[in-house]
Amino acid sequence: MISDEELVRRTLSEGSHHFGVLIQRHADYLFGLGMRLTSGNKELAEDMSQQAFMKSYTYLKSFDPQKSFKHWLTGIAVNSFKDLIAKENQYSSLEDKNEPSYTPHLEGNKDFFTLIKPLTKEERLMFALRFIYDYKMNEIGDFLDMKTGTVKSKISRAMEKLK
Repeated sequence: MISDEELVRRTLSEGSHHFGVLIQRHADYLFGLGMRLTSGNKELAEDMSQQAFMKSYTYLKSFDPQKSFKHWLTGIAVNSFKDLIAKENQYSSLEDKNEPSYTPHLEGNKDFFTLIKPLTKEERLMFALRFIYDYKMNEIGDFLDMKTGTVKSKISRAMEKLK
């Protein structure tokens, strides 16, 4: 199997058709991350995944082949999530409380989404990266532009909410 880093090199030198393999390889991962970050909102998770792939292709020249492509892609996905949430919050004040609200179809992950419901979007993001995807505190800090100590304290507070 060709490594992600080699596929990036081939995409840059031989053409975009090699990038399709990277999309196939990481699509389920990004969608799963999106589902967890959005508490099961399928449409928002799909938007986040698509935006992350588009941005990763656009900025592929900035990828450092000494690092993991998946890690780099996760950072882009986290930033895409933050962008989408900011855009969503921009319009949330216009919502009428009498309007029907979206209730995601949670399927087999219902218990997980019920567990993380009391957390803020930022806490859900950190919780998923730490406990679902096993990222280290300093890596989460890098993704979110936070100090490691800040990440630790926010995750600790999130854990307290879940008790």
